[in-house]
Amino acid sequence: MKTKMKTKTILSVCMLTVLLYACTKSDSPIPLDCMGIENGIAAEDNCQVCHESYMYQGMGVMVTVATLADTAELEGTFILAGSPEDIAFNPNWNNCDCNGVPNGIAALDTCGTCHESYMYQGMGVLTPVATLADTAGLEGMFILAGSPDDIMFNPNWNDCK
Repeated sequence: MKTKMKTKTILSVCMLTVLLYACTKSDSPIPLDCMGIENGIAAEDNCQVCHESYMYQGMGVMVTVATLADTAELEGTFILAGSPEDIAFNPNWNNCDCNGVPNGIAALDTCGTCHESYMYQGMGVLTPVATLADTAGLEGMFILAGSPDDIMFNPNWNDCK
């Protein structure tokens, strides 16, 4: 009986030592996620866009969470940013064009050449635009890369030289 008690005591002391050792503060910096949150759970896609993790509560309701602790009082399904579930249902994950611009509007031709969209401002003046937001305040006709108008008037489209 005394041997069993000694063994339990020794095991308890060992486990407590391991637990305390694991909880001691380290001199290393606390890891930050792409949002700059300590021990955060946001993830960056290939377009260098930072996505937050969230709790899906049904009917299109999503509540973003910065850390796992933030999920404690929430109901719903936890979706970790960058997880297979997030990537499968997140239309903004890796949503960059051939120039690597997030939500960009450049397009590849069949030769593998990336073409920018642009505003045609008359008299041969073309202003490249990387996103639809870049067209704000510009005068002229917007030409989307790869559109029928672009293909028809762009001598470099599908020019595989």
